[in-house]
Amino acid sequence: MIRSPSLRLLAPASVVLSLASASSRASAQAPPLSESMVIGAWTFRPSLEVRVRGEYKRHPTDTGGAVYGSTAVLAEGYQSTNPTVIDALPAVNNQYLVSERTRLGLAVDRGPVTAALVLQDARVFGDSRAAFVGPGEPTLPSLQPFEAYIDVHARTGRKMFFRLGRQKVTWGDGRLVSANDWSFTGRSLDAARFGTQIADIDIELMAAMLAAPGGMPPTVGGAREPVREGLGAQLYGIDATWHILPLLHVELTGLARITREPFPTNLTPSDSFVIDARIYGDHRGFHYAAEGAYQLGKVASYGTERAHQAFALAARAGLETSLPAHLTVNADVAYATGDDGTFDGTQKRFDPLLPDQRANLSPMSAYAWSNILTAGGNVGLRPLDELGLTLGYRAALLASKSGRWTTGDLVPVGAKVDNTSAFLGHEIDYAMKITPWKPIDIDAGYGLMIMGDGARAILRDVGRPATLQHWAYLQTTVRAPW
Repeated sequence: MIRSPSLRLLAPASVVLSLASASSRASAQAPPLSESMVIGAWTFRPSLEVRVRGEYKRHPTDTGGAVYGSTAVLAEGYQSTNPTVIDALPAVNNQYLVSERTRLGLAVDRGPVTAALVLQDARVFGDSRAAFVGPGEPTLPSLQPFEAYIDVHARTGRKMFFRLGRQKVTWGDGRLVSANDWSFTGRSLDAARFGTQIADIDIELMAAMLAAPGGMPPTVGGAREPVREGLGAQLYGIDATWHILPLLHVELTGLARITREPFPTNLTPSDSFVIDARIYGDHRGFHYAAEGAYQLGKVASYGTERAHQAFALAARAGLETSLPAHLTVNADVAYATGDDGTFDGTQKRFDPLLPDQRANLSPMSAYAWSNILTAGGNVGLRPLDELGLTLGYRAALLASKSGRWTTGDLVPVGAKVDNTSAFLGHEIDYAMKITPWKPIDIDAGYGLMIMGDGARAILRDVGRPATLQHWAYLQTTVRAPW
């Protein structure tokens, strides 16, 4: 039998096609590439995050007008609930900011030891003096390690670790200690932390350096002054969480902040102690939290020393329904005491220490957990996996109408001792999040603050008159790995 040339060519061609088909099926089913690199006993985990945000504010409440010598929540000038005024500038009607933040990191694991280094470049294009940074955050522009620590941990599945160095720390809902990632730089602490697990209880200890000990230079602002030496400022904390049920967790936190010379402008000499209790839960789409904090100690005032006693309360609840588009409903309420401006006896203004500036109270960062009474909520929709929408409303009042109004990043707006109204205003917020590809997040939002009589009186008094504040932003974040 004689075979034709076409049949002789067809046989090897069919083998090649079969191999190619098998190869394509194998590549289609291949597992994703690892996010780490293993070299011998070492594991290397690189990371990259780039975030660019543009913002516009109409009638910002914290720019122009009176300029304060301190931004500390507990700092006061003579016979004033505001810090000392050092200058007065024209009011700012329009504020434009474009900020960039890049983080390049590498974590290295070997056995129970992890070493991590994250370099961060953060800057605002334009006039950086209009970009406020909160306590525990570097001034702009900034190029420095955001995280640099060594972590020793158990490998038995039981929580136990010791971490030393610069690191992010968030406890609870972040009302008192938070990484504040929304801000221009985020917040990291030079700290030592130890954590362990005893049965169903997680325990964590922390000691952080907020301001290094040493001495101030002998000349400040051209005038010769005596050298001021001191122990700086430290934050000590203990946090214990008892996991009882999915809908019942109990968390107790104790914090102590000791502030001495030399200290940054966002602190004032004081001893502040906070006892905080929180219960929370999350199960089958329902989540809630209720928190109460009591603060005591002493604070240096103008030429004297005052006792400090204050407290704060907060609660939130939310439900993701089974309705179309994953309809989610959330509600929250918060209260924190403020000083009444009598300038004698006990200082009653609550100081939230190192909070998240917008996650728990005001998406516009219009007010902090200090001298405030606020209530509201939001409605969220997710019609697509790649699209999330949120619409929110909150009303805000000063707990003490003669007390200080403080923004979410703890910048003083002002106070009016003879204020006749406590009403700050109505806040309406809209936010949209798009994830067109897993490594990329696109966030856009708009906020409107309709000023109440109390807010208008304060803004007129400090040289920033306004009846409305508009805020809009557009942000893009790229992460690798994701």
